[in-house]
Amino acid sequence: MTYADENRYPPSAPGYGQNPWPESYGHDAPRYDSYGRQAPWNAPWDAPYAHETHRDDADLAALRSAYRLLRRISTLTALGSFVVYVVLSCYAPGLMGSRVTGELSLGMALGILQLVVTFAAVFWYGRSAQRSVDPLARAVRERTVTAAGSAGTAR
Repeated sequence: MTYADENRYPPSAPGYGQNPWPESYGHDAPRYDSYGRQAPWNAPWDAPYAHETHRDDADLAALRSAYRLLRRISTLTALGSFVVYVVLSCYAPGLMGSRVTGELSLGMALGILQLVVTFAAVFWYGRSAQRSVDPLARAVRERTVTAAGSAGTAR
């Protein structure tokens, strides 16, 4: 592509070395962390509810820990059974081809068991989340809404 002045290069941006693009939108908006609270680096030092941040942090840490444990157990259960199935298929084809009953081989039986284990892990995850993670999340949410309501801010 050539330009009128037969220069092979496009014209440089105004003020060489400066960003030619306009500043992005929202650069002056307050930053929020992943739980909806305003990030501490934007919070004023004399915040009216500064004493509650430690308790909120402890509650959120307990919630994250419960969720992490639940997620790890269910994922490792489903993936672990699949890895065992794949390793047996690769390194023990004679064992996987052995007949269990009639035309059903051990490989086919373990494949069906893999589906059962996966659905059981999903069912267990949902049930355990309702029993252990959801009450913690509900308590944190109610405390946050109560604190926001007492501060006079609408959420």
